[in-house]
Amino acid sequence: MKPKVAVPVALGLVAVAGAAVWYVADSGAEPAPLAGSAPTADVAVRDLTRTEKLSGVVAYQDMRDLSSAQSGIITELPTPGTDLVNGDVLMRINDKPVVLLNGVVPAWRDLKTGITDGPDVHQLESALLALGFGKPSATYPDDDWSQKTTDAVQQLQKKIGAEDDGVLSLGEVVFTEGNVHIAKLNAHEGGMTSPSAPVLTVQSTDRVVSVDLDPLDRDLIEVGKAVEVELPSGDKAAGKIESVSTTLESNADGKGVFQVTISLDAPDQVSGLALAPVTVHYVATVAQQALTVPVSSVIGLPGGGNAVVVIAPDGTTKQVPVKLGEWGDGFVQVTGDLPVGTKVEVPL
Repeated sequence: MKPKVAVPVALGLVAVAGAAVWYVADSGAEPAPLAGSAPTADVAVRDLTRTEKLSGVVAYQDMRDLSSAQSGIITELPTPGTDLVNGDVLMRINDKPVVLLNGVVPAWRDLKTGITDGPDVHQLESALLALGFGKPSATYPDDDWSQKTTDAVQQLQKKIGAEDDGVLSLGEVVFTEGNVHIAKLNAHEGGMTSPSAPVLTVQSTDRVVSVDLDPLDRDLIEVGKAVEVELPSGDKAAGKIESVSTTLESNADGKGVFQVTISLDAPDQVSGLALAPVTVHYVATVAQQALTVPVSSVIGLPGGGNAVVVIAPDGTTKQVPVKLGEWGDGFVQVTGDLPVGTKVEVPL
């Protein structure tokens, strides 16, 4: 009996780092037997793919620090793990609320009647309008502070328990791009804060899947490719590779890995699964238009090397040496004297 060649299984992150698992692959072909001979398969050109299984976790993204542009005693902080949305109280300083509003322009001045036009005014009015304070019109929201703006600010102040004077002094509002998840506290209630001191570390409330990718697998991952995420419940969630870090980062075990971020088509599927372990199924194209034979048609040669048994039209056979390349789907890329359509023996 001719020995079969052993082929390495993909090393994905579910395997022990650096360890290879070996198996004798089933070709998956439907070889047609010649009369009085072993089953055969044709040498063919095909794209080779294989499914990688990567271990990941459901995570938040866009971690950054937040501070307030004022000094004072911190009298209230949110609980880590809390999600805060537009209009929520972010913290209290000197027992006065600091409100979170959606916007991309950082607060840099007092917001009140008489200030010059600017995008920060437009941003404030848009955030207030999203809370139902004011009615949209040709002049609301816009860059100009008007009586409508003052009225809307007063409605916000009443909601959060602040003095309703229509003025948001610098430090009384923090703008963030979207809602935030409180990751950790960098200060404590009763402590002092200042404009240069971060008080909170926050992240986006959008959940993604984070994968620590072994450097050996980096060439298999392509940004934009579709993946399937298997949740702890067994349900499947569709997603895609959003980004891969350009440099190695240390994971919890101190090992250098690439950080892969996977966005989900329906993030609501993982709304209650922060830090839950998941399995990512990723179909990687390992070779395009490669000359291939079934893995199980490859035999090992005494003294080293590999070959396949070629069957001529008259039924005679001969061993043809081959060099092996990429593998996937039960097939392996080969280099050798093997024209397309050549029949090779596939031992059962």
